[in-house]
Amino acid sequence: MRITREVVVGPNVAVGPYSQGVRAGDFLYVSGQPGIDPNTGEVAGPTVGEQARQAMRNLESVLRAGGSRPELVVSTTVLVAHIADFGAVNAIFAETFPVDPPARMVLQVPLPFGLLISVGCVAMVAAGSEN
Repeated sequence: MRITREVVVGPNVAVGPYSQGVRAGDFLYVSGQPGIDPNTGEVAGPTVGEQARQAMRNLESVLRAGGSRPELVVSTTVLVAHIADFGAVNAIFAETFPVDPPARMVLQVPLPFGLLISVGCVAMVAAGSEN
């Protein structure tokens, strides 16, 4: 069995030298997507709510570019600058994944550039999606 590996490009919001996503076989590994607006290159707003919604839009963009979608996400890693924001992040997570949400890990970590959140995931690739 030959497994293929393909770099997936999403919105231009990477904050370092890494791939936004890598498709390997039937899985897509998405790097942490920050709450940065790809149109301006700036942090989406001062609140975790604004940044989380943008991070989820960025995540969905990479998922779709890699042949997946939010319903096929199996695991997420959510990094927050302040664990006190957990409630707000939970609400936006529930909006993004309203049915059968994926497994999730939430960690409080220092984030660069005034970011309050970053969301990465592992997702299945949609059946019939070309590699």
